[in-house]
Amino acid sequence: MNPTSSLVTRFTAVFLVIIILISGIAAFVTFDVAGGALRESIRDELMTSAGIMATQVNASEILPLKPGDEGSPAYIAVARHLATMRSANDEITNAYIMYVDDNQVISFVVDDFWLEDPGQAARIGEVYPSPDREQIFMALSVPAASENVYTDKWGTFISGYAPIRDENGNTVAVLGIDVEASDLPERVSAVRNAYIALMGSLILAGTLAVFLLSRSLARDIQQLTSAVEEMQAGARTVEIDTRRNDELGSLARAIARLEELIR
Repeated sequence: MNPTSSLVTRFTAVFLVIIILISGIAAFVTFDVAGGALRESIRDELMTSAGIMATQVNASEILPLKPGDEGSPAYIAVARHLATMRSANDEITNAYIMYVDDNQVISFVVDDFWLEDPGQAARIGEVYPSPDREQIFMALSVPAASENVYTDKWGTFISGYAPIRDENGNTVAVLGIDVEASDLPERVSAVRNAYIALMGSLILAGTLAVFLLSRSLARDIQQLTSAVEEMQAGARTVEIDTRRNDELGSLARAIARLEELIR
């Protein structure tokens, strides 16, 4: 085997392994960060939107509502107000208001979906066994959002919540808004696939750079080897490139001085 070819192969292989290891670790960390960043971005937007919308709800308009009032002018007025506010964000699919009683039972008061499909909308007083119970309890004090995507009988969502307060600042209900999230895993995958493509490009570029560098080193080593072999064979003059400013350049200059002494 040509020793310089072996050097090129080994040099490239070692650095390729290093590049792959570093890229793999970076990709693993990036995958986790990318997915988390997208989810946190959605959560932040939901908490902000819910917080703003909750301040626009008049508590005195929902307190009189009781089971059976669905479809009443008072109910429709609140539902339309919710629908108008959430229509400002195309990603929000539903807005609703809930009570949380002293026993931490969550029940619906107003569901703006009533305007589109009364048969599928939540009824006043309907108990809601929400997967987001802890976030809804938190929203009695401050805006909160789903920690993870969840599924209930209406679909797969990630939601934001905020307290609705009366004129004295007391929380009387919780406003909730939903974003359809069945495609969230695909959205996260799209972000991750983009990073995979980027990492793949970096690996290829790094491999090419290492290969070219190793070939350059091997070529200069082969030149020095040939020069020494020619000197051993009795050549009085040999061609040695001494332009490099590294260790190989120092070696080349040392061999050139030796060649001058032998003449």
